[in-house]
Amino acid sequence: MLNILKTAVLAWAFSALCHTAIADEIYNVTLDTAPLVSHPAGPFYVEFAFTDGSGYGDGNNTVTASAFNFGGGSALGSPVVFGGASGSLETGVTITDTSFLSLFYEQFAPGLQLSFTLGLTSNNDADGIPDGLTFFVLDNSGVPLPTLAPGGGDYFFTAALGSSGAVFNVYGSDPSQAPSAGGNPVSISAPTVTAVSSVPEPGTIYLLGVLLAMVVLRYGSVRSSVP
Repeated sequence: MLNILKTAVLAWAFSALCHTAIADEIYNVTLDTAPLVSHPAGPFYVEFAFTDGSGYGDGNNTVTASAFNFGGGSALGSPVVFGGASGSLETGVTITDTSFLSLFYEQFAPGLQLSFTLGLTSNNDADGIPDGLTFFVLDNSGVPLPTLAPGGGDYFFTAALGSSGAVFNVYGSDPSQAPSAGGNPVSISAPTVTAVSSVPEPGTIYLLGVLLAMVVLRYGSVRSSVP
């Protein structure tokens, strides 16, 4: 019985560690794209830019974007990737900060709404400057749609990654500026970014499962030895 208690305490201790070994944060992102339907500046592009805070591509963090839904629209053509980016809008996008700047963009035909699931790891860079994700919508000339982001950045959101959780800044389009590719200005609200959950590292889940199995097996062996 003492061995059983020891094993149970060990399992509990590793269970506590699992709660602190959080690897990913999951968010749902939704952007109103109805004003882009049939707009002469289309078709448009989804673009992700991921910058490494350390400046030398340490591979410290990874971004995933998946489950893209175009609200009646669709992805078009083939993606263009640079640096640590890979994947597609159809299969999901993965970007790791293995270079100072990593880029992904792919053309899409807009529907009423663009939504996707965003996964972010939460590691700090050693120099204290966080890795950063920036999201744009480009017109058919490859220029970002004008937004209200400061400094003329023309992005819809940024996310700074770190151990205390991602910090988002979101912006709507600038209804006073027409797209570079022509047509009337568009009015799009800032995207909604909703936290879904935090996901423990798979290794810690596996370790906890092994330890709990040890408890069950040891308890079972003790019971079978009792007349």
